[in-house]
Amino acid sequence: MYRLGPNRLETDLLRDGKTGGFLDQADNHAAVAALAPPRGRALDAFTHHGGFALALARVVGEVLAIDENTAAAERADANARRNELAHMRVERGNAFDLLRAFEGRGERFDVVVLDPPALAKRGGPQGLTTAARAYKELVLRGARLTRAGGLLVACSCSGRVTRAHWDEICADAIADAGRPAHVLDRAGAGRDHPELVGVPETSHLKVWTFRML
Repeated sequence: MYRLGPNRLETDLLRDGKTGGFLDQADNHAAVAALAPPRGRALDAFTHHGGFALALARVVGEVLAIDENTAAAERADANARRNELAHMRVERGNAFDLLRAFEGRGERFDVVVLDPPALAKRGGPQGLTTAARAYKELVLRGARLTRAGGLLVACSCSGRVTRAHWDEICADAIADAGRPAHVLDRAGAGRDHPELVGVPETSHLKVWTFRML
């Protein structure tokens, strides 16, 4: 058991990835929750064990958390129940498919968090191009699902995607969605995960927060 802010989470240190929690995102969980509108509706795609979703559930009125991995979704649901956050619902499914379905149904959210696993791990230039297309689709769908005045949080933990490239991907996706937006923050890993000078791989995490207009 460990704590992320006010929330208690369970982990399996022998089997769970990243020792069970993405602790480099802890500061970002709190920062996004602090910006979220009270009683709003939030979507956390790729929730894993519920980091962003649990933080948001302390503020907003409804949270939908998604993960394709059965064990992760079950752990996120257990963490929601452990913290008595009855208005947080966990759904197992493919985020790409569900985002398209939500858009087709006209669903809208006050906060949309996109925090996928690294999509550009290997494969040379072609692999990076394929990952960039996937990232762009996620951000485009997220922009369309975010209400005017709402928050879109677009994350990438791919070390091969530079910050300049992430800026370009997000800008292109939001433009293609036909939505103007303000950049509220460009963050990285928390203060307990400092970057090493001369080692660009340690700046792998990119967390861009937009106010959709």
